Amino acid sequence: LKGYDRASMNALVREAGISKGSLFQYFRTKLDLFDSLLSLATDHVKRYLRKTRDSTEGQPLTNRLSSLIMAGFDFIDTHPQLAKIYFRQLQVGDTPFGAKRLRLLYQQSIDFLTRLLETAHDKGEIRSDTDIRRCAFLLHGLMQHLLNAYYTEHVDSGLGLYQGPKRELKEWVHTMVQLVSHGIVNQVHPREIEQ
Repeated sequence: LKGYDRASMNALVREAGISKGSLFQYFRTKLDLFDSLLSLATDHVKRYLRKTRDSTEGQPLTNRLSSLIMAGFDFIDTHPQLAKIYFRQLQVGDTPFGAKRLRLLYQQSIDFLTRLLETAHDKGEIRSDTDIRRCAFLLHGLMQHLLNAYYTEHVDSGLGLYQGPKRELKEWVHTMVQLVSHGIVNQVHPREIEQ
């Protein structure tokens, strides 16, 4: 992918083996074409995650989170071109509507996780004093970083996550779920948090 600014409609029709008229029959501008591609990629991601969410309904939150992250790894492996479009948008956002689309993508992801956490809260799986929206935001960051490190070599910092074997991915997911479930501090005093 060359990105929006460097992409040429002439190069696109040449690569696709179609006439320019055929392309413009469906997409009036380069912006329309990119918008359609980004929508296609994000819609696939959303369907994949909704399917996982629905298939894990009734399971504990820890299982659901593990399944969602593993589904993300699987999506990257089974739809590499769509993953490329999706991650390019997240990392670069170089289309004229990039910031707006990125804001919407993040908002939808946080909404998705908020509903998941609310369900767990209603079942008594998480503490009653939990700020669900903030937790959804932080959880989104953890999950997004794991997926990004699996997809992007330099993000994994040499820790073996980039295109790692399934066994290693499961260990990473287990560690993240343990962190979310139990934290890492033995005992926290309220005064220590305030400082």
